[in-house]
Amino acid sequence: MRLFVDTGALMALGSRRDSLHARAVEFLRAMPPETRLSTNNLVFTETVTLIAARYGQDAAVRFADGFLGSRIWSVVHYADEALDRASIAIMRRFHDKTLSFTDASVIATVKAEGLDGVFGFDEDFRRCGVALYP
Repeated sequence: MRLFVDTGALMALGSRRDSLHARAVEFLRAMPPETRLSTNNLVFTETVTLIAARYGQDAAVRFADGFLGSRIWSVVHYADEALDRASIAIMRRFHDKTLSFTDASVIATVKAEGLDGVFGFDEDFRRCGVALYP
């Protein structure tokens, strides 16, 4: 299985205070060993920003250092003009949803890379036809 990890999953995994922490950890532990995880730099920056706002700058820096030093990532996709354009097209296509640009980039990356779905908790992904785990 190849999954894209969204901000909600990163936030839940990173904080025991998060209401979805136990569910995220349980899902991560239950994944088959051959599961490949990816994300993108837009999700990374969104997560660092949210951690700083909720838990402070030091917590955000610890998360960022851990993320950048982690070996769990098969791929970290970096945004470029093609992803920006694909994300805007996703926002246009799903204009009736309240997608952030980052969420649209997640959907665009999942589609472009042929990933199996998103590890996260945002139901908008499911509403846009993307499999959502757990």
